[in-house]
Amino acid sequence: MKKKFKFKHKTGKSFKDLRGWLKKILDGNFSSCIEVYSKKGTTRANHYHKKDKHFIYIISGEILYFYKDRKKGSKVHIKKMKKGDLFFTPAMQEHMAYFLKHTHFLAFSTRKRTKFDYEKDLIRVNMKRYPDVKKAILKNRK
Repeated sequence: MKKKFKFKHKTGKSFKDLRGWLKKILDGNFSSCIEVYSKKGTTRANHYHKKDKHFIYIISGEILYFYKDRKKGSKVHIKKMKKGDLFFTPAMQEHMAYFLKHTHFLAFSTRKRTKFDYEKDLIRVNMKRYPDVKKAILKNRK
C-alpha cells in the first residue's frame, strides 16, 4: 500500500533555558542544506526533480507555493506558507515558489546540490502558464 503524500509537517517543540532556546526543525538523511533569501515578487523553482526530494523551512517571509503531480490530469495545489512552516516536495512533482514578502528559508535536500548534480536531476517547466497559477499570482500581487 502506497503511503499518502504529506505536504505540511510539524516542527519540534522549543526548549528554553537561561542560555536561550533551541528547536528541532527536522530529522532525516540529507546531502545538503541551503540557505536562501528571495525578494518579494520573484519566483524560484518552476521545475521538478527526477530523484531529489526536499523540505523547506521558512525562517521569515511568505511564499505562495504551487505544486502538481506529473500524472496527466493532476490539478495544481496552491498553499500560502509563512514563517515557521515546514513543507515537503517529493521527486517528480512540479513546484514553483512565488514570494509574497522578502523571504528567508532553508532547503534540505536528499541529493548533492553541486551545479552538475543539480542540473542533471532537474527538468524545467513553466507553471506560470497554468490558469490557476496565473490567477493566484495576480490575486496576491500587492
